[in-house]
Amino acid sequence: MVGPLISDRAAADLEGFARPLWGLTPLAAGGGEFDHWELYRRGLANGTDPEHPEYWGQVNSTDQRMVELAAVGFTLRLLPHLVWEPLPQKAKDNLAAYLKHARQFDYADNNWKFFRISVDLGLEECGVEFDRSLTEKYLDELDGFYLGDGWYHDGNIRRVDHYIPFAMHFYGLIYAKLARNDDKRATAYRERAGLFAKDIRHWFDEDGGTLAFGRSLTYRFACGGFWGALAFADLEALPRGEIKGQFMRHLRWWSTQPIANRDGVLSVGYGYPNLIMSENYNSAGSPYWALKAFCRWLCRPTIHSGRRRRLRR
Repeated sequence: MVGPLISDRAAADLEGFARPLWGLTPLAAGGGEFDHWELYRRGLANGTDPEHPEYWGQVNSTDQRMVELAAVGFTLRLLPHLVWEPLPQKAKDNLAAYLKHARQFDYADNNWKFFRISVDLGLEECGVEFDRSLTEKYLDELDGFYLGDGWYHDGNIRRVDHYIPFAMHFYGLIYAKLARNDDKRATAYRERAGLFAKDIRHWFDEDGGTLAFGRSLTYRFACGGFWGALAFADLEALPRGEIKGQFMRHLRWWSTQPIANRDGVLSVGYGYPNLIMSENYNSAGSPYWALKAFCRWLCRPTIHSGRRRRLRR
């Protein structure tokens, strides 16, 4: 993440609240059990209520909150029956107003543009009206970052690192799976990811370790989220056995590293707790972007095909 960034304690609290949703949401969408959705409903209600002491604070410029709200949009899109429909009307109104307010500001000129798009997927699922021209604007601008042969640069800097698999392609594949009435872009995202898979597999060794390359290394196995996103989008970019092998070896490699402290909480660091590896935007909750790796593999998700439709078994 780059660019002018506002991050305070409330934003850090939102980060720790939202990032686990990248793993919990696919788990529940695929029929897995998680017993604490009431806590998430309460958090959404309290965090978007300006009168509540747990209010997340208002977005007024390029802000860390924009990053974290992408997970909220993703969850609203997949699990409206768990996180939206049970809310009282006042909480729905506050949540919708908060998301709509945040999305009107300019996001950083890089992968952040996908965060507005993720929010929009959730708003659409919940039947909330919003300015769709902003969605189209960012989708067009994201296409401008494409270099060809499956590769992007992350913004208007010709930088290539793990943000390509765990951001540009990750969000593109989610969009390809969840967007409605945009077959052209969905096809393009899938084709680009198919090309990229043939290259990125060489960034992982036979034990599952990967190049420690670029920014935000504290996200650790998030770079393996690309393999989960391929499965989420039902894209056989490589033989399915190879995709699964890449994914499983990567997680097994990380399971051998001392990356947690206290009572098993992921630490800031890379191969071990190490604050020198932190970025100026990291908080204690930052490493939980690693759960992007579980976009598909915890359970097979059942995607809502219409607003308020029940999950099909």
